[in-house]
Amino acid sequence: MDVIDVMKSRSYAILAGVLVIAVFGSVFASCFWHSDSPEEGYSVTGTVTGLSSYNQPKLDIRADDIFEQGIALGSLFDIKAGDRVFEDAILLNNYLGTFMFDKFVNVESDGYISIGCVGKLISVPEGSSVTLTYSGTSDRYQKTPLYNSGSTDVRGDYASDEVFANFYEVTGGDIKVGVLYRSFSPLYSPEKQTRSAYVDDLAEKAGVEYLVALSYSDDSVKKAAESLDGYCATLCKEGDYVAPAMGYLYFQEKGKTVSTLKGIMDNDGPYLVHCNVGRDRTGFVVLLLQSLCGCSVDEMKECESRAFCNLYHIEEGSPEHETVKYCTYDRNMFLIANPDRIPDIFDIAWDRIDVSSVDPYSAAYSYCTGYLGLTDDEVLKIKERLCS
Repeated sequence: MDVIDVMKSRSYAILAGVLVIAVFGSVFASCFWHSDSPEEGYSVTGTVTGLSSYNQPKLDIRADDIFEQGIALGSLFDIKAGDRVFEDAILLNNYLGTFMFDKFVNVESDGYISIGCVGKLISVPEGSSVTLTYSGTSDRYQKTPLYNSGSTDVRGDYASDEVFANFYEVTGGDIKVGVLYRSFSPLYSPEKQTRSAYVDDLAEKAGVEYLVALSYSDDSVKKAAESLDGYCATLCKEGDYVAPAMGYLYFQEKGKTVSTLKGIMDNDGPYLVHCNVGRDRTGFVVLLLQSLCGCSVDEMKECESRAFCNLYHIEEGSPEHETVKYCTYDRNMFLIANPDRIPDIFDIAWDRIDVSSVDPYSAAYSYCTGYLGLTDDEVLKIKERLCS
């Protein structure tokens, strides 16, 4: 046998060995590593035992039973409850990593599972059966900021008083300088939330004359004003506020949105819009006002996302920042442009919506006059209050 024949025989032997390793390796992998790559179709059924810390259905399913299947946080589940199926619910821990309207399968602090939707309740009676079926992995989850994990109540952890208070001016389009601001709530007691005192000081420096206290009712505003000494408390005592008691179902609360807009329409600014932390409800109302005032998409996305950057130490330009912009501006604008879809929040594929062709001004004007029922003159008065 010459050298070439020897080399050929050795090559065939090596090739055969590689094939054997590949075949047996795949067998071993399927036998021993299956849990690291869960197959779609895995399901588990549990019973509703009551309400979770988020006031949505809690199940008798332990999270560890799911994790033992190789299923990780960020996985997707279809939730079957009665005759309803809620698709693409994200597996989370302590509600970290969701945006408004996301459906979720959450790991509660005691290790049991709850289900729900941010901004809308999934109603399932106690004792009912619920089936969770694994359907894949969320591409967005790895780029989603885990919110409260980066947030503290210590002023020194933030770059400025304004960042700590989530206080900033809303600008762009035809909005007059110094007329519109947004922030964390100024109406918490200092013992409960240190940010409020900073908001109060900044509101006074900005010359705020009217509070848009979205998450408050008249009673809760009066109660806060009685217990507080400060600039914003004085505004409340003088009646310079609107308090629509807007909840997380804000898109379905037409009357409360109308009250908010009429409060601005009928009172002089500068205005300070806030809810509790100045994020979701505040973002929606400010976006609606910006749209009416001719702000550009980039101006509105920057304004929407800055609240998240302030609160959770998200760096501008990071993947997390891009995710925030898409999941705040796009979702709010989609419903402003498509109010007929508001009852279908459960069924909208939020990660696949596209609002690139939406004209914000036309959408907001139609939303106010068509969906909310404001007159053309009322919309004009709002614009006159805010625009140069």
